[in-house]
Amino acid sequence: MIDLHSHILWGMDDGSKSSDMSLAMVRQAARSGVTHIIATPHVNRRGHVPAWPDIVGRTQELKEMAAAEQLAIEIHSGAEVELNYDTLQFIKEDSRDYCLGGSRYILTELTEQSRPDQVEKLLYELMLRGFIPVMAHPERYERLMKQPERILDWMQQGLLCQCNAGSFAGDFGNQAKANATALLQHGMVTFLGTDAHNLDHRNTDIFQYQDAIDSLDSKDKDTWTQCEINAAKLLEDKVFYPDLPEHWQPKRTGLLGRFFGRK
Repeated sequence: MIDLHSHILWGMDDGSKSSDMSLAMVRQAARSGVTHIIATPHVNRRGHVPAWPDIVGRTQELKEMAAAEQLAIEIHSGAEVELNYDTLQFIKEDSRDYCLGGSRYILTELTEQSRPDQVEKLLYELMLRGFIPVMAHPERYERLMKQPERILDWMQQGLLCQCNAGSFAGDFGNQAKANATALLQHGMVTFLGTDAHNLDHRNTDIFQYQDAIDSLDSKDKDTWTQCEINAAKLLEDKVFYPDLPEHWQPKRTGLLGRFFGRK
């Protein structure tokens, strides 16, 4: 499995607190079966924009530490970029700074204050500049998930979505779990990540969530495997188009909903 979203670089954000912790997080990921992990420190959160060479340099340090222990895992540079109008000042056309693993894919983060109309304009501008935006953990944005058809429309235009694996097990609350489940059932989960920040409750062992994700799939669907295939294409900088529904289907409620919702 490829972990698309992690905060394993020490001293960059609210993730790893030390080089020892960073190495332990990589060690934990490797031992659980993760083959690739992308370091995605927060960028533009509260206006703080770490220099891209600093992110690359810190990633290289961690790669060398992992290689010294002969850990069977590849570590890639990336970022989790808060999406607002300031983003357009440092995300330059044809640049690969702050992108995932040297690709044109860029992981974007929203806030609860993000307005859908503004988000749509910013996503469109990123696409015009040649980037492929990936929305980090949409299931956690309660304001946006009240209009899930907007996310589906953006995906039909080129947006991709990364869900936190822990959301499917309730690690981020019941509402995030319900949102993640709905996104999965609509085929809108393109990538998975741990969003790991430490060695404890938000760690790099993504495989602990595989059963929870598998239990939500229909018999002809394998979200876990498809996300791994998608992530491999991302690291190769290949363009792909997920199979999406034409419309968002609201969850049926009440007696009639339970009756007609039976499989």
